[in-house]
Amino acid sequence: MVQSSFKPYLNQELPIGFKYPKSYLNLSMDLHELNAIPYFSWWFSDALEPLEEIKDIYYNLTGNKDLIEFARDGDWAACFDLTDYSGNPKVFVYDLGNKNNFYEKENFDQWLEFVVKNISL
Repeated sequence: MVQSSFKPYLNQELPIGFKYPKSYLNLSMDLHELNAIPYFSWWFSDALEPLEEIKDIYYNLTGNKDLIEFARDGDWAACFDLTDYSGNPKVFVYDLGNKNNFYEKENFDQWLEFVVKNISL
C-alpha cells in the first residue's frame, strides 16, 4: 500500500510555540516524490490519537517526555523535539526496542536526506 498523504496535528493541539517545519507540512499533502524512491520504507504518522497519550507512550519508550512521532520504519521512530520553537525542530530517531539506541539530526530536512541516502537496496 502506498501512502499518498498524512495528517499532522493541528496547531491548537501542539504546545504553544511549537511549529512544524514547512517542508514537513508540504510533504504531508503529497508524498508522490518519496513514493518514487525505490525501497523508501518510512511511514509517516497520522495525528489520530490525542497528543498527550502519544507523548506518554514515547516517554515510556524513550525516556524523553517532549517528543512527537512523525514517522516509523519498523521499530524505529522519528520524532520532533516539542521544546524546539525554531520552526525547524531537532529530530530524534529511536529504536523503540532499545531506548539507548538512537540518533539525532539537526532538523527534518537533514533527517530526510539521511534516510534517503542510506536506503539499503
